[in-house]
Amino acid sequence: MTPSQAAEALYAMIPHAVPRATLEEYGIDTTPDQARQITREVLSLSLFWVHSALQVALPKSSQERVFGELRQRLVKSWQSELGQEGQDVQEYLEEMESRRSSYDGVVQERGTPVMVSAEAASILESGGAVPSEDRQKILALLLDLVPVDPIGELVAELNLTDE
Repeated sequence: MTPSQAAEALYAMIPHAVPRATLEEYGIDTTPDQARQITREVLSLSLFWVHSALQVALPKSSQERVFGELRQRLVKSWQSELGQEGQDVQEYLEEMESRRSSYDGVVQERGTPVMVSAEAASILESGGAVPSEDRQKILALLLDLVPVDPIGELVAELNLTDE
């Protein structure tokens, strides 16, 4: 598999735009802007786990190639598949790096995936995307939507070739 194919497989695995109907299934009522914020946090959390899995499974140059290809794929589908019309993708990419640092801090303190998702829920709450009374609902959504184990399994099976 080439780095581009690996990135495409990872992209296919992670959640894209979170429909408001899905949020409503969890009892979360949002505005379109709040739904976009939740999508970005789901995306950041998914990308954190992709990056973490790549760090464990691949040499640094291969990690960078796969993650770089994945970033390019995100940029291409930012408005269409990810539902981020009117949002600055470069600003998001900087935000994603900040989130990765926050999530990594939780992991460094021996945090579990649930604790990392709780950090994401806290970020959404403090950013006004969800009210504090919906914190458990958003945590459940994050735990259900972000494919932590499948990401790790896919990355563990990667056998990269040159393009």
